[in-house]
Amino acid sequence: MTSHTLRAGVLGCGDIARRGHIPGYRAAGVEVAAVCDANIDRARAVAADLNVPDVYADYHELIARPDIDLISVCLPNALHAEASIAALQAGKHVLCEKPIATSSADAERMIETARQAGTLLSVNQHMRFDPTAQAMRQAVCNGELGDLYLIDMRMVRSQGIPGYGSWFTNKELAGAGALFDIGVHMLDLAMYLAGFPQVAAVRGFTSMALGKQKIGLGSWGADRGTEGRYDVEDTAIAHITLTGGGVIRLIVTWAAFGLSEERITLFGDKGGADRSADRYGKETPLRFYKAINGKIEGFTPDLSCFPAGGTAGSIASFVSAVRGKRPLLVHPEETLTVLKMLEMIQRSAATGQEVTL
Repeated sequence: MTSHTLRAGVLGCGDIARRGHIPGYRAAGVEVAAVCDANIDRARAVAADLNVPDVYADYHELIARPDIDLISVCLPNALHAEASIAALQAGKHVLCEKPIATSSADAERMIETARQAGTLLSVNQHMRFDPTAQAMRQAVCNGELGDLYLIDMRMVRSQGIPGYGSWFTNKELAGAGALFDIGVHMLDLAMYLAGFPQVAAVRGFTSMALGKQKIGLGSWGADRGTEGRYDVEDTAIAHITLTGGGVIRLIVTWAAFGLSEERITLFGDKGGADRSADRYGKETPLRFYKAINGKIEGFTPDLSCFPAGGTAGSIASFVSAVRGKRPLLVHPEETLTVLKMLEMIQRSAATGQEVTL
């Protein structure tokens, strides 16, 4: 069990590092010793704003420091594998941003490197840590919902494209658009809630109908602009058939002519769960449903027993695993499964055909 003060280095100084990883580590009692960004001016600005002692432009130099225990990889998706493998080989524990990589082959190399190095590798799938997610997972594990036959996942952003010309909209750097950015979150959560069931077939659809018109620019991202490369999808839809007969239905968009919505609904043969802040309010977004005397009734669960979530909860859990206090909650093998499903959605969308295992 690790007892000394842990020190972290953060690779990439975009919004997720500044808003999520750096404050998350500090809340977990970890010293953020250094940040790194190829844009050295950005790295210096973040370090100055957040009181981080050291700044690097080359992440290899940061990784080589013997006093660094943990590395957060907050780089463009295409660099996740390269940077994570270098850090793991240097004996660092790695928390990588989602998706784990842009190809399942790269993800497999990351997992094998961690195994050989004897270090921990995890991914910031922070939606698992929301109290509502923990309550839904507990209900599934306890059998309160019975067998799930439909998992419906929607994240619709009417204006959420993270800049034109940023790495998010560059397929070479991002691997995909909305599918890899927010689709990975919703699909990972669906699989987590269901206990990672086996997948039988996937049918996918993607569109860049609004993005190519430069409609739907959002507020996220450090490199937002109105010009530049845009060759990724802004909408992804999937129908996923599970071997047990259930279905996952996924809809994610960066931009759409309609109201923004985030909704997660579980339909089981004994009960249901529905998370929607838009429908139920931000303070009590979750409802469970069950039959009482043959009539379906809803109730609001008590979430006070579940810790706060988000990236802070994800990092706290990762740090606890590094300290030997608890096992990892997000196993890299699970994120590999999700990435393979995302690849199946891409293949189906490209061919117009259902993809089967």
